[in-house]
Amino acid sequence: MKSKRIEVKEGSVSVPIYRFSDGRFCVDTLVGKKRKRITRASLDAAKIEARKLIAQIASGRAHEERMTLAEVEDYRLAKNKVAPFGMSLLSAVEEWIAGRGKTQRIISKTVAEVVEEFLTSKRVEGVSFFHLEDRKYRMNKFAAAFPGRIDQISTHEIEVWLNGLEISGRTRNNYRNAVLQLFRYARGKRYLPRNEPTVVEDVASASPAEGAIQIYTPQELRLLLSHAPEKLLPFFAIGAFSGLRSQEIMRLDWSDIRFEQGFIEVAAAKAKTASRRLAPLLPALAAWLLPLRQKSGHVVGYTRNDMLCEARQRFCKGGIKVRDELFQFTWKPNALRHSYASYRLADIKDAARVALEMGNSPAMLFRNYRELVTEQQATAWFGVLPETEKRAESRSEESAQRAA
Repeated sequence: MKSKRIEVKEGSVSVPIYRFSDGRFCVDTLVGKKRKRITRASLDAAKIEARKLIAQIASGRAHEERMTLAEVEDYRLAKNKVAPFGMSLLSAVEEWIAGRGKTQRIISKTVAEVVEEFLTSKRVEGVSFFHLEDRKYRMNKFAAAFPGRIDQISTHEIEVWLNGLEISGRTRNNYRNAVLQLFRYARGKRYLPRNEPTVVEDVASASPAEGAIQIYTPQELRLLLSHAPEKLLPFFAIGAFSGLRSQEIMRLDWSDIRFEQGFIEVAAAKAKTASRRLAPLLPALAAWLLPLRQKSGHVVGYTRNDMLCEARQRFCKGGIKVRDELFQFTWKPNALRHSYASYRLADIKDAARVALEMGNSPAMLFRNYRELVTEQQATAWFGVLPETEKRAESRSEESAQRAA
């Protein structure tokens, strides 16, 4: 059995000698690729054998190729780099070689090329027209800002682009999600590293908070509806008098508006919650829509969200002329839906019913959409009618008064 270890060293070469429990000494080392073990009765004899082996080892090294100064420096730097990981330089090289064989080749594609492929794949999948239009608008906007290769875009560049859009937190998240969907598609097609997270996943989502609830007054609504272009009027009127979401309104067909039955059918495929519901077709809404009624076709004159937003901005910023005075209408995000919830609740005093009409829970209705208004204000809101209707009502009232 080996016990005490003794080193015999000359220059940079050392050979160990082990002392057995029976008093013998063993020289045990490698010479080249062969193991040498020599046992002697005394330490002095063992040291002589050790020096012989050291000479053999030194002789063999003399024939090895000497390293250049550059190679020595490379070795030193490489050894320092792997030291924090607790592994030898040889182990690191072997691991790198093993991994290199598994590295996947990235196919070079521009953002525009990936967007075109992605949209084509969605058409083949049969996604809805409005979903496809939304993705087309957002992704083409992204492609215009990043004309280069998709694998060369950084997280910071995407963050700067999103912040530069100057949009609400919710809309910013919609853009982020669309771009994330694009990058994950690219990763699946090997336009990005297959087994790594995309740079978009490191882009933080914006806070969903939208700030204080804002609603319109009945006077503001009358100004809006009385001067709205025909292509925008259904969008404004349905939002004000039914509380449908913007995307739900854009998806409506004239056949969904049941004038005779007195309701609007929001099919599951057109609802955000993917569940069918019926919204009431209130008299005020019917009055505004009847002159525009068609047998079929999109109710709103725009089928793309970007075109609708641009038209709405032009109308609001262009100003509304009333008695030779120009008013600029202030657009408040989601305020038509907020207004409907607030005035409808004050009118019928039934939170569960209003929540059902809007496709929400009562808790969400109170948390996100309700503003305190009076019953008189609610009556004024749902009494905003087209001028022809107002004249007819006035004549009826006057006739009734004369008869009395």
